This record gives sequence, structure tokens and C-alpha cells, in this order.
Amino acid sequence: MKLIYRKLTGIKYYIVLFLSILAVSTYSCSSGDDDIVPPPDDDDELPKVEVNIPSAKGITDLALIYHTYVSRPKWTSGQIKHYIFRENNNKIEWLFDGFLFLEIYAKVNGTEYDYGIPTYGRGSPTKSVWEYLLSETFADKRGPNALEIVLDSLAQKEHIPPYKRQVVFGIPNPHYGQKDWGLLNGKALNFNKPEDRLTAACWYVDRVLEEWKKRDYKHLDFAGFYWLHETIDGAPNNDEDLIKAVAEYLKTKNTDLCWIPYYGAAGANRWGDFGFNIAYQQPNYFFDTNSPITILTGALDYAKRYNLALEMEFDDRVSQPAYMERYYTYIDEFEKAGVWNEKPVAYYDGGGAWYRMSISKISTMKEMHKALSDILVKRNRKFSTIIDKK
Repeated sequence: MKLIYRKLTGIKYYIVLFLSILAVSTYSCSSGDDDIVPPPDDDDELPKVEVNIPSAKGITDLALIYHTYVSRPKWTSGQIKHYIFRENNNKIEWLFDGFLFLEIYAKVNGTEYDYGIPTYGRGSPTKSVWEYLLSETFADKRGPNALEIVLDSLAQKEHIPPYKRQVVFGIPNPHYGQKDWGLLNGKALNFNKPEDRLTAACWYVDRVLEEWKKRDYKHLDFAGFYWLHETIDGAPNNDEDLIKAVAEYLKTKNTDLCWIPYYGAAGANRWGDFGFNIAYQQPNYFFDTNSPITILTGALDYAKRYNLALEMEFDDRVSQPAYMERYYTYIDEFEKAGVWNEKPVAYYDGGGAWYRMSISKISTMKEMHKALSDILVKRNRKFSTIIDKK
């Protein structure tokens, strides 16, 4: 199952890349697309608005934002705003309340890397590549910084969400066996050693927290970290011990760890034993039109049995009838299984399909966008509890 999933991941990437290029040439934004927030290339910094927005515990709807690889959207304010809100009858309505910034791939100086596991054609990222991920994640006016720009712009017009939007960051997987990661405190780390893998992971956690603190966001809350590898590898990797140790370290930082295992992943039924605060089950139904409905219903049953949240999955292929049908099948089967009323949900969109659906002028795309948007608006704050009314 692991090998099949990685293969599908690769397929998803190339299809998304092709269709993303096609989408850019096919879809067009209206002239008023950036009326509410500044355009993505606006060089003028807006003054921050003083607001008293409460914090919340728990994310209801978590958008996966693949950020930093060369083919991804830049995630400027004009792009990411479509995940934050929609305009409906001249009213602002809130969509996703959580944003997971993660990346699987990197291309640095012409070399391809994989932050998850070593794959064909992609090597194990070194410390400098981890640092590249960090710098690109917090790049000016992109990613989380763009979130802040949008929310501050809305606040200037007195559009304020019920609580701060919550942000999660992926942790690169220290590849077992890697010996060339680099130096830390003068020591060359060897990822054959569990303690060195832990050292690297904790170092990255600290670096993310340092960068976050520098920004002094007024509209965002730090909500935790995401473990990137989608299964629990046994010996010789012994990922179980590593993840437990990382989770314990995060407790000292008063923050959470989440996970999104693929369907059939080792350890998914024991996710709580590893220290994860929440785990979302991937159904893996969308990506192959030959896969039977039992793949989806089986994943839903599994999630219910082992108390996992769910992931909804789609990408740019939703413009094709067979995949459009699967998009609606997720919505319908989630409804039948009580997911929309009972579970937090994470959303995989192939690296920007939701954005492209948001700006599409094609009626079927607009209908799909509205169908899920209506659900998101209705679910607003459903699994998030106000904890701080400043």
C-alpha cells in the first residue's frame, strides 16, 4: 500500500502541474477579484488594525497548503484569500479555519529532493535544504504572511472572524540511513542513530517557532506541527520511538502534533499511542477511477472504528466528469457517514485546485465550489472551542 500510494502521489503531481498550467491559461479573474484585499503584487504595507480576536482550541476545517516547490502557487494574498472567505450576497462568510503549510518536494540548485521518503529521482534533503524550506515558508507576503495580510485587510473593513485562523507546519522526515544531512552544533548528524534523527526534528521545530515569534501575527494562532511521513515504519527505522519522542518535545513547547496516514498505513489504528493529538484518515478514493466505492466507505468505517478524523481529496482533475463524480461522492458519503456533523476534516486539493475552482467561470466548477463552500460555512466553528477572549 505504501508503494502504491507514493506512485499515486507522483501521478498526482504531474497531472496537477499540467492542469495548473492549463488552468492559468483557461481561467480568468474578474477585474474586481482583489477589491476586498490588496492585490498580491501590492508593495504598500497596510497598517495593522488593533482588534481583539479570541483564540480557539481545535480546527474544524484544515486546508493543506503545499508551499515552496517550484510548481506550487506562490500563495500571495490574492490567491490564499479564496481559502479564507467567500462573498455571498455582499456578506463575508468564513471558509477554512486551519491552514497546514507543508511540502513534499524541493528543487534546489537543479537537484530534486523529497522531504517525506527517498524516492526515485529525488534524494534526501540536507540541512541547507531544510533551511530553504523554512525561508520559503516564511517568505515576505506569501504563505502565512499572506494570510495575515488578508485578515488584516478584512479587519480594516470590520470583517472579523469569530476566532483567529490557526496555522500548522509540516516537519520534514529525517530519512533513516542518511549520513550527509549536515552539521548541528559542530556535530555531523547520522540518521542511522535515533538520537540524531530526533535532534534534527527538534531543531526544525525550534527554528519554525523562532520565525513565527518574529512575525508577531495579530490574526493567526500557532496550532502545532504535522508529521510528514504517512505511515509508521518499523525496524530498522523504528519510527514509533522517534515520533513519541518528538511528541514529548512538543509538549514542552505547549503545542500539538497531527498526522494524516494513507488508507492502510501501519499504525493508523493506534495513532494516539504515538502522541498524535489528532489524525486524519486519507480515503485515497479520488485518484483512481477504477477504485471501487468500498475504498471510500471502508476508510470511513475504519476512521469511525479508530476515532480518526477524515480527509477530503481532490485535485484539478475535478474538471473531468469521472473525477467530478468522485468529488460529489466524497460529499455524499461523508454526509451519510455523519462526518460533516461529527468529525474535523482536512482537505487535500492537489496544491491549488480550490483556488482555481474559486476563480473559474465554468459553471460546473462554480457549482462544485459552492457545494463545498456551503458545507464549510455551515460547519464554521463546529469543532473549535473559544479559549481566549482578550
